[in-house]
Amino acid sequence: MNHWSQVKEAAQSDAPIRLLILLVKLVPFPLLACLVPLVSLFYTLFSRRARQEAVRYQKQLLAFSQGEALRRPSAYRQISSFALCLVEKVAAWSGKASLDAVIFHDDDVAELKAQLAKGKGAMLISSHLGNMELLRCLASYGETGVSRNVPVIAIMDMEVSSHFSRSISALNSRYQMDIIPASSIGIDSLEKLQKTLADGGLVVVAGDRPSASSPERSIRTSFLGKDAPLPYGVYLLASLLDVPVYFVFSLRAKRSFFRPKYNMFVTKSDICFDCGRKERKLRTEALCRQFVKLLERYCLLYPYQWYNFFDFWLFSEGGDTHEQQGID
Repeated sequence: MNHWSQVKEAAQSDAPIRLLILLVKLVPFPLLACLVPLVSLFYTLFSRRARQEAVRYQKQLLAFSQGEALRRPSAYRQISSFALCLVEKVAAWSGKASLDAVIFHDDDVAELKAQLAKGKGAMLISSHLGNMELLRCLASYGETGVSRNVPVIAIMDMEVSSHFSRSISALNSRYQMDIIPASSIGIDSLEKLQKTLADGGLVVVAGDRPSASSPERSIRTSFLGKDAPLPYGVYLLASLLDVPVYFVFSLRAKRSFFRPKYNMFVTKSDICFDCGRKERKLRTEALCRQFVKLLERYCLLYPYQWYNFFDFWLFSEGGDTHEQQGID
């Protein structure tokens, strides 16, 4: 089995994404959504890897939830959810999304908005469960629910999804604005992140995939009842930036196929890093553990919105793996 960064992008050229962009421009979303089941069926039948990895994840979820999250594995339902999410991403970057599509809840989102309104920055840790891209797109249009402009920097791996990234960038130049490639994090980029936070902005990064450039640098923790590698660098970065950290999940509401609505869940971490080096390492790992517990919770509630089509529990042999045991 390969590390996720070695898995080839489904589209082997820009053509499929460019065709999708054209369809999004010409066809109303409800009609375009009607094509998703057919395309998903084709992909389910002919992509052995996607089928295998969807079923692998769902079987693990099934065992962990003792049958409460789902009745039986269905690769088609997960692939269909991913296909719809892809259409939604293209539609959003085409300017066809608004904050009205986001459903906020009585959680820590009010505190996050108040902090941003005061000009104070924060770090958001998201995942590949659901559609966090929608929120980044809305932020690029200034739709954050905050009266002032909020600068946003996203840390992303641009190489693995190069065809998608290149096509969306051609559609909307805002897509690549203020993105720092995950492989190039260094002193210069750290200073840029700190400046953005000082200006009351947001730093956004996914916390569920080990580094593509240094996969051995991971935190080993239990996810859905089985040891999995989580990206050490993400949580180390949070400790270095030392700003409030919020875990954010954007998940498609049930029964919203033709006019999608997304539940936005925001949870503030209670971990701070005003401590010595040894304690900082423990708190870094504890931060990862908090994220994983929330990730498990939302996987149970939204089982088919998991868009990691690779062996999530795969470990690189050897390497500098950080054990995460006995941390409260």
